[in-house]
Amino acid sequence: MDKENTESNQLQPQDSPNPGVVKQNLKDAGNRSSNHYKKRLSPLRFYLRQKCLPLVRSETAVLEKIQQRYRNRALDIYFAWTANLASHTFYVLMLPLPLWFGASRMARDLVFVLGMGIYVTGFCKDFLCLPRPRSPPLHRITMSSYTAQEYGWPSSHSANATAVTLVLTAKLWELRSDLGFALWSALMVLLAVYYFSLIAGRLYCGMHGFFDVGTGALIGSAMFIFRLFFGTAVDQWVFASPRNGSWWGIFATAWMIILGHLALIHVYPEPVDDCPCFDDSVAFVGVLIGLDLSHYACVLSNRFAATNAFFDPIRVPFDTSRGPINCLMRFILGVALVVVWKSVSKPVLFTILPPIYKLVGVYLPRSHFISTARTKKTSRQIRSQSLSNMKNEPMLELDNVLKSVVANGKTQVGPTDDIDAYELLDYQSKHPDEKYDVKISGVFRKRYDVEIIGRVIVYAGISITSVWGFALASEALGL
Repeated sequence: MDKENTESNQLQPQDSPNPGVVKQNLKDAGNRSSNHYKKRLSPLRFYLRQKCLPLVRSETAVLEKIQQRYRNRALDIYFAWTANLASHTFYVLMLPLPLWFGASRMARDLVFVLGMGIYVTGFCKDFLCLPRPRSPPLHRITMSSYTAQEYGWPSSHSANATAVTLVLTAKLWELRSDLGFALWSALMVLLAVYYFSLIAGRLYCGMHGFFDVGTGALIGSAMFIFRLFFGTAVDQWVFASPRNGSWWGIFATAWMIILGHLALIHVYPEPVDDCPCFDDSVAFVGVLIGLDLSHYACVLSNRFAATNAFFDPIRVPFDTSRGPINCLMRFILGVALVVVWKSVSKPVLFTILPPIYKLVGVYLPRSHFISTARTKKTSRQIRSQSLSNMKNEPMLELDNVLKSVVANGKTQVGPTDDIDAYELLDYQSKHPDEKYDVKISGVFRKRYDVEIIGRVIVYAGISITSVWGFALASEALGL
């Protein structure tokens, strides 16, 4: 039987006299929700999940009290907006900035702690499959329905916020004598507000519990500590090794960068439910591959070293004396290049890759992904579906955001996906008198394994475009 037509064991909206109420159905894995994860997880994963689950669920009552006591429209808007400062979209747009303005070393630090932070938190999320705090009774205040579809533990937002805050704090401490006490103090206060807003916002918005946030902060701290103490040594080993003196050594290093990062995708755990954590992890693995390859090419060519007083081979040329207009033009150029790359690369890749997969017989077995090589769908149909899925990223939809958060003050209550729905089924099995009138948003669209390598290439290209594309374009335009 074709894999596309098999049951995916995911909840679907049920036809019933009382639409919107989650009901048990023999066709759903949620009919025996207590066994749903036991059947699909290894004994170790299930054991750890069962140990952690009571803690996650016990925090719901505490978070409900926080919302009942402190919720108001102003805080709803504030925390909903500030949550975007640790989102996937924000970092995709902001991470290239240090590259374009002469801070390539800091860019490497930020990309590493964020990329690996996203990967590790995603790995943990899909390893234990722990839910977010229950809704209802909590209201989830979020601008991104994409984020709400992920597992809860640990919080990637708190990992991101912690890692970024520590990297920037270390940089500010290094520059404290140059900045002056007043400016340095103001920037430190701003960082503190940024960090508090993101951490407190996760709790206030009902998106995470204390266990989620605390573990995320530990992961972010671990990424920073690793980069602080071992980052220079790792970079030296990759970029300045004696093996790079031969063509074979150069070839070996390039493949080591690519295959080493792709191995992270290979060992990534299979989640029980279709969760977008894997997509984010793949995206940032692509970013890491692209940045390492770009900087490796910078070191080998030595093109940029003579353009700066530090003889830094990875520092994209930037003249600080050119003024704010030049800086604005560089920013516009960089963003335009990234947008053009994403817009052009996706349709091109998903036109080229599906027939290659079918011709070669590429098979990457992974749950929730259909084999491109084995499906009877045409390359055109696969291309259309894959492009549609690549739009399913945490990109802000301002009209919906403003309508839900500001205009009528409504927030999201109830399951947003099958992860939440299984939680609600479990709750209702223990509280049969309680039925919540909620709707299930449905499951992911069909996804093909070609989307995995396609996503890696797209995001690796963002890094390459941000380094070499920007350097060559800014040089040609005199910026």
